[in-house]
Amino acid sequence: MSLIPLSAEISPERSSNDRSEAMPPEWLQDRLLVERLLESLWSARQPSTPAQFFVWSQSRLQPLLPHQLLVCLSASPPGGRLSAQMFNLKAVPPTLQAQMESPEHGLWLHLMRRWAPGRRALVVGTDESGLFFPLLDVGLRTVLVHGVGAEGDRPDSLFLLAGEGWSTEQVQQFELLTPTLHGAWRRSRGGGPRGQAVTARSGALVTPREQQIVEGLRAGLSNEGIAVQLGISMFTVKNHVRKILRKLGASNRAQAVAIAMARRDLSESWASEG
Repeated sequence: MSLIPLSAEISPERSSNDRSEAMPPEWLQDRLLVERLLESLWSARQPSTPAQFFVWSQSRLQPLLPHQLLVCLSASPPGGRLSAQMFNLKAVPPTLQAQMESPEHGLWLHLMRRWAPGRRALVVGTDESGLFFPLLDVGLRTVLVHGVGAEGDRPDSLFLLAGEGWSTEQVQQFELLTPTLHGAWRRSRGGGPRGQAVTARSGALVTPREQQIVEGLRAGLSNEGIAVQLGISMFTVKNHVRKILRKLGASNRAQAVAIAMARRDLSESWASEG
């Protein structure tokens, strides 16, 4: 019996295609991106309340998946009734929030029908249908959608990120992170003592003036815009921002807003505690 070399059994074209399909995406060769990805995966087990989930999503997911609005649609319990919750740094009208948190709204039905056949991440322009116009009206031009499927066409969870747009690499990252996002959201809805959501490293609470600065950051204002709004100098605003980052243990402005919003949600009166 003769032995045929493996290389002779596979055509050069097929061998080349197989190798290219097995190759990891180019962005995995970026050390900073890989570190951020691993940090997101590792820290996803920490959130035990929706407020902690919000802080995690804004501090860990934002560098990988820049977004201004995140909506989590899920069945509770698994296979049960769908419910939705929105997390946003960008201020939005109450009507938009009501729409995004209503699983029966036509927008969600439309997205579920589009997502179910392939169960792959979707990038949808908000100008393609009147269902998306409330998002377009507040400057959110595209949505990125992916989830975890249940039986039939119904999702066990579906996540919507709204923003300016995403690259092919970011869509791939979203597909890779979706199971982790699903698990983190599930655990955070399990509940826990409300007070645990305030991390030990947060330090002293911010002052009423610093709270005004945070509100300006949440509205997306620049240091100059905050200074004009409050009638103070840009230098004073810059000092306040620096102190806020230090007090809340935040590494950037977006994370500071996320942590501040979580603390506000957990305390009866943020200003009075300060």
